[in-house]
Amino acid sequence: MGEYEAGSRWPIALAVVTILAYLIWAGASVYTFTHLPPIPSKIMTTNGEVLFTSQQIIQGKYLFQKYGLMDYGSILGFGAYFGIDFTSYTIQLWEDYIASTLGLKSFLPNNTTAILLIKPYLNVTYDKANNVMIVNPILYNATEYVINYYANYLGNESMQNRLPPHYITNTTVVTDLTAYWTWSALIALLGYTNDYPYVPGILKPTTNAYFASDLMIFAFAIGLFIMASYVIIALIKYWHDPATPIQLPEPNEIQRSTLWGLLIVILGAAVQGLLGTYLMHLYASPSLYGLNLLSILPFNVARALHYTLALLWIADTWVIFSLFILPYLGLKLSKSQTWGIMTASIVVSVLTLLGIWLNYLQVIPYSSGTVQLWFMFGGQGRDVVTQGTVYLLLLAALVFYLSYLFLKASRITTPALRPLTRILSIGLAGNAFGIVLGALPIIHPWVNFTMDEYFRWITIHAFVESFWPMIITTILVILLIIAGLLPIRLGTALVGFDAVLDVATGLIGTGHHYYWGGQPMFWLYLGSTVSLLEAVPLGFAIVYALLLWMRGGVRTEFQRTILQVVLIAAVGGGIGAAAFGGGILNAPILNYFLHDSQATMAHAHVAFPLAFGLPSILLWVVMAYLTGAIRDVHLRFIRLGALLYGIGFYLQALVTLLPLGFLQYFYELKYGFWYIKSLDPLIPGLTPFWQLPLALDLIWLRMIGDLTAAAGFAVIGLIILLTFRRGVIVKKATEAIA
Repeated sequence: MGEYEAGSRWPIALAVVTILAYLIWAGASVYTFTHLPPIPSKIMTTNGEVLFTSQQIIQGKYLFQKYGLMDYGSILGFGAYFGIDFTSYTIQLWEDYIASTLGLKSFLPNNTTAILLIKPYLNVTYDKANNVMIVNPILYNATEYVINYYANYLGNESMQNRLPPHYITNTTVVTDLTAYWTWSALIALLGYTNDYPYVPGILKPTTNAYFASDLMIFAFAIGLFIMASYVIIALIKYWHDPATPIQLPEPNEIQRSTLWGLLIVILGAAVQGLLGTYLMHLYASPSLYGLNLLSILPFNVARALHYTLALLWIADTWVIFSLFILPYLGLKLSKSQTWGIMTASIVVSVLTLLGIWLNYLQVIPYSSGTVQLWFMFGGQGRDVVTQGTVYLLLLAALVFYLSYLFLKASRITTPALRPLTRILSIGLAGNAFGIVLGALPIIHPWVNFTMDEYFRWITIHAFVESFWPMIITTILVILLIIAGLLPIRLGTALVGFDAVLDVATGLIGTGHHYYWGGQPMFWLYLGSTVSLLEAVPLGFAIVYALLLWMRGGVRTEFQRTILQVVLIAAVGGGIGAAAFGGGILNAPILNYFLHDSQATMAHAHVAFPLAFGLPSILLWVVMAYLTGAIRDVHLRFIRLGALLYGIGFYLQALVTLLPLGFLQYFYELKYGFWYIKSLDPLIPGLTPFWQLPLALDLIWLRMIGDLTAAAGFAVIGLIILLTFRRGVIVKKATEAIA
C-alpha cells in the first residue's frame, strides 16, 4: 500500500467501532427493556372503580399512531412542536376538574395555594404484585370530563385546531386515546420519566438533572482536549502534502442519464420547502389566505410530508450521485442497472409519501388483527420514523446494495481512494441497519411507548448523527481531493477520525433523547455525557473548512464553488449542531424546559438543511458541471444562491424560532409545559400561547428567512433545470475540472 498504508487502517477501525457501538447499545437495551414503565392490567381508584384496562391503553397507542397525532401534537414532549402535549394537557385537565370540585373557581396553574390543595388528589400508587395503578376516586369522574374535552377538540373543533373536519368522532376511539394519554400522565406522576413534564408544584427537575449536566461539561472538556490533540497532530503531519487535481474523463452516456433523476429530486426539494412555509402559516391561521386546505392537507399530513420529503430528496440525491461517481472509481454499471436502482429509489420515495398521506387521512382502513396493514403500507405514525415498515425495508435493501457496490469499487479503484471508498461502504451499511431497526416490529406497532421511543431514536441517530455525517463528509472530501484542494493523506486521516467519532458518540449519544421517555435514569448520565461529544466532529468540520480556505490553491471557478459551498455548509451546519444543539439543548437541566419547544426547531432548521441539504445541492452542481450542463459563468450565481440559502435558515432560527423558544421557556416556568403548546382557551381569561400577540408577530417574521432561503434555492435549482438538456445531449469532451 506504500504511503497510503496508514489510511487503510481507518476502515478497519470504523468497522470495529460500528460493531462495538451497536453491541453496547444492544447491551444497554437488555437493562432498559427490563425496567420499562409498566402497562397495568387496570387503572383503578381506591374504591375499586376501573378507569381503563391494559387493552385500552395499548389500543390507544395504536390509534394515536394511526391518526398521525404524533405529527400534530406530542406525548411526554415527543412529537410535533405545535399541537397540544396530550400528557401535560391531561394533567392540567385533571387539575381543572379537581379545582372546580373543590370550589377553586379562580384557579390558575401558578396558584401556589390552590396547587397545595389539589396535589394530594393526584397521588398515584403502583401495585406491582397485581400490576394495577391506583388513583384517587376523584379521577374517575375527571376521566369523563377529559374524554368529553378531547372528543370536542378532535371532533367539532378539529378544523380550528388544524386537523381535518370532524377528524375523530368515534367515542370508543376517543376513550382509548384518553386511556393512552392517562397512562403517560400516570407514569410521569410515578417518577418513571425523571419527573417530566414540568407541572408547577407537582412535577419539576430532579437533582439528577443537575448532576448529569455537571458531569456532561466535565466529560466534554476532557474529550475535546484528547480529540483536538489528534487533529492538530494530523494537520501538522500532512498539511504540506501536495494537492494535485485529478483529471476526470468525460462522463459516459449512462452517467449522463442520471441527470434525469435530478429533475424529480429538485421538484421534491421545492415542494418540501413550500410545505414548511405552509406549516408555519398554520401556526397563525387555519386557512391559507382564505383558502382552507385542511380536508386534504391538515397539519399532521403536511408536517409528516415535509420532513419525510427532506429525508427522501437528500437520500435520493446520494443514490443518484453514487451512480454517477461509481464509474470514476472503476466500477462499470450497465444502463439497466443504473436506471433500475435510480427508479427503485424514486418509486419507493413516492410510495412512502403516498402511504403517509392516505393513512393520516384515514383512507387505509384500521385492522383489529395482529397484522396492521396501515402500519406496513401507510405510515407508522412515529415522529420522523413515519414511513410504512415495508417501504423502510425496501429502502434498507437499496442502501445495503449501494454499500456492496462501494465495497466492490474499493477493490479496484486507485489505492489513494480505497480507504475513503471503504468508509463510504461501511457508513451506508451502518445506516441501512439503522433503517431496519426503524421498521421493527414490522407488522404492528410496539406495545410500550418507551420501547418504541428507544428504537425510534436509534434509527434517527443512525441517520443524522452517526452515519449521515460520515457519508456526506467522505463525499465532500473526495470532491476536494479530486479538485486539488486537499492532500489525500490529510483528507483520509480527517475523514477516518471523524467517522469513528461520529459512530462512537452518535449511536450511544442517542441517550439524550432518553431523558424523559421512561427509560432508566442511567441514560440521563450516559446520554448527556456522550451526547455533547457528538458536536465535536461537526465542530471540527468548521475548523477544516476554514483552514482549507486559508490554505489557498484555488485557481478555477469550480474549485472556488466547491470550497465556498463546503465552507457555508460546515460553518452553518456545525454551529447549528454544536451551538444550537449541543450547547443549548443537551444539558438535562436545560433540556427539561426546552424539550419540544421552538428552540429545538431552531436547532433542526439550521443543522439539518446546512449540514446535509446544502452539500446534497452541491452534488447536483457537480454532476451538472461535469456533464457540461452548467459552465463557469453559472457558478458565480450558484455561490450566491448557496449563501442566500444559508442566510435564510439562520434568519429563520434567529428571528423566529429561537425567540419563540425563549418565550415558551418564560411561560413554561409560569404556567407549566402544557401552556406553551396551547391553542384553545382552556382556562377562562388566560390567552393560549399560540394566540399571544408577540408569538403571532414572531411567526409572521419567519417569512423573511423563508423567502431568503427560497431565493437561494431557486437560483441554483433554476440554473440546473434550464441547462439540463445540454448536460444530457452534449457529446464533445467536457472541460477538465482542474
